[in-house]
Parts: sequence; structure tokens; C-alpha cells
Amino acid sequence: MGRGIFITGTDTGVGKTVIAGALVRVLKRKGLKVGVMKPVETGCAREGDVLIPSDGEFLKYMADLDISINEITPYRFETPVAPLVASEIEGVYISPEKILEVYKSLTRKFDFVVVEGVGGLMVPIRDDLFVVDLVSYMGIPLIIVSVNKLGTINHTFLTVDAARSKGVDIKGLIVNEIRQSNDVSVDSNISVIKRLIDVPVVGVFPFIDNLTRENIEKEGLNNIQIEYIL
Repeated sequence: MGRGIFITGTDTGVGKTVIAGALVRVLKRKGLKVGVMKPVETGCAREGDVLIPSDGEFLKYMADLDISINEITPYRFETPVAPLVASEIEGVYISPEKILEVYKSLTRKFDFVVVEGVGGLMVPIRDDLFVVDLVSYMGIPLIIVSVNKLGTINHTFLTVDAARSKGVDIKGLIVNEIRQSNDVSVDSNISVIKRLIDVPVVGVFPFIDNLTRENIEKEGLNNIQIEYIL
């Protein structure tokens, strides 16, 4: 049975999908057969009767997979809100048991499975289930993606604390660089995180103008310390 890693972010929009894709490419370069999963995705585009999960499809593309999208993103919603709200609007019950079943099926087919979460750890999936609970239930370690901007130290601390409160094993942090101006915090955020948070920074991912598979793979190979994850 294969191993897995869960990718979460300190917030929505920090770049965890691109980082997850980079991890997929690096793992494949290590000779591993890599599967991917995005258990829940909201804001999916509708094509006829089918909902297309853009993140799920991106991960499928990065992994060069020829499997059903149902094996990658079992829960897809059109409404672009938190899963709790989307599921209530669209009348779908989200079962963690089903998510775990799909994940275990992937681990039987692949050497390593990269799982991307939705938003951050405290995004509600149901009234009684948050993303952090799902990670704990699935029993897989965590990579936290943060973004180098003002406020990231606080967000990173809170995410680490949320994971540890549920006994989740944190393998490391990956800091994503974004293009911005007039934010002097970018010069000190990473050094402060390294000094104050006792989780290894296993990568600093540069801003990429052209998000091709080749460019993402190149930066992943150059900037992610994969030995912390394997």
C-alpha cells in the first residue's frame, strides 16, 4: 500500500494547488507512481450535467493520470463557497468514510498519493467536520503552504497549532513567493518563521510567470527538499 501527504494552506489562494502539482512532479522524478486527490472542490464549472473541478483536473494533468475524475475529486460543487454551505445548497451529504475509501483505493494503485485540501484547516466541511478533522481521520501527514506576505507569521502559527491540536504529523512548511510591492515584511517573514516555529521549512517556492508543467517541475526540483516528505 502506498503512502500519502496532505497539502493544506494557511488561507485560501496561497498557491497550494501549484505546490501540490510541483510535489507530484518531483515525486515522479524520483521514480514513484504518483496518484492525486482533491476530496472536495467547490466552484466547479458546469458542462452539461457534469461538474469539472479545475484543481482536480490540474492535479490529474500534473500526474499524467488516465483515471476517472471521480477517483480524484469525489465531491464536486458548483457553488463557490465553503463545502459546508455548498453541500447544504446543493443537497449533498459529505461522507468522510467515502473520502477515506477513495483515498485507500488510490494507495493500493500508487506508490504515493498527494492529497490537496480545500482552503485552510479550519474550513468547515460539515457542522461537525473541519478540514483538520479530515486530515486526522485519514491518518496522513501534512505539508503546510504559506505565502510570503504581511500576516503570514500569524496565519502560519495558527495553522500549525490547529494541526497539532488534532495530533496531525506536520512534515514541513513550504513558503510560496508572490509578486507584490511595498510589503517590507517579505524580507523577514521566512527568517522569523524559521526562528519561532519548530517545523522545518522544506521549500521556498518562487513566483512563476508562466505556469507550465515544465516550469512548475523545474522549480519543484530546485526548491523543495523532498527528503523531508519521503
